Amino acid sequence: MKRFITRLLIFCLAPMAGLLALGYVVDAGLHKSRHFYYAEWNDLYDGKINADLIIQGTSRAWVHFSPQMLDSAFGINSYNLGMDAAPFDMQYERFKIYLRHNKKPKYILQEVGFNTTLMRSKSLPLFQQFLPYLHDTALWRVYKNLYPKVTLVERYFPLYKYNNQLPVLKEGIWSYMGKGRAPVKYKGYLGQEKQWDSSFGNMVRSNPEGIRWAVEPSAVALYREFLDYCKANDIKVIMVYTPFYYELDRYILNHAEVKKVLEGFATEYNLPYLDYTHCYLDSSKQYYYNSQHLNKEGSVRFTKMLIEDLKPLIAAMPPATGNSN
Repeated sequence: MKRFITRLLIFCLAPMAGLLALGYVVDAGLHKSRHFYYAEWNDLYDGKINADLIIQGTSRAWVHFSPQMLDSAFGINSYNLGMDAAPFDMQYERFKIYLRHNKKPKYILQEVGFNTTLMRSKSLPLFQQFLPYLHDTALWRVYKNLYPKVTLVERYFPLYKYNNQLPVLKEGIWSYMGKGRAPVKYKGYLGQEKQWDSSFGNMVRSNPEGIRWAVEPSAVALYREFLDYCKANDIKVIMVYTPFYYELDRYILNHAEVKKVLEGFATEYNLPYLDYTHCYLDSSKQYYYNSQHLNKEGSVRFTKMLIEDLKPLIAAMPPATGNSN
């Protein structure tokens, strides 16, 4: 009987040991991956950023602001932390995680806009990007709040969180062996070699009367909390409303309301507020791949214009020691 029980335990525990080992390999591999999902998170958690200037915002941040151009212009170390479809609460959570592992920045270029700055998250964008870091209590809290049905099984049971995520599993294994994907971004930025697509026309057909975007009091309060923190810690925030294609403006029914709130923050906290929503780039599809996002040519032109406007605002600083690709 004792021999039977021993064999049964071995039979049951051996697969678990294998799963634990594979789970470790996948997590460890993703923690050093340069994949689109993970490169910036890994730089952040590894304390490799330590930037003088960070860029925060949505996809309109990571496709619009070129750290390479900013570094060259000001002799500083900048880094783009823009996130796809991330309202400000998610940006703020990432900022707090950044501060735990990196030195505080001297400047923040905060991308603002009508569809994310004054709203809270309803879901997680590209949820796969968070999976290797669920051990982080702060990130786990955010993940669980936005996915209420998630359980501790996802956090602790080997490989369960990667269920139906075969490409992610493969990337983890290959990266563990030093054969993961090559990086596609430079310090979080990736200019888009794309031409104008059909998404704006589709939006107009679906919403011919336009769209009213929420201005949520809790999101406004959170933005104020962020600005209070930066003021108390001598971090200079520069609000930047990046360009969008001009015809979109008529379909944002409460754009004036959103801008009034943003302008109110700039006035109250005495912040520079650079509004490019009516610059020369807004009138030509040549510079966009959809109504909200500049293509690479547009982003280069925008960053050049931004640099000129930042020159009176950013003092010359020696290059920082932190550096990431």
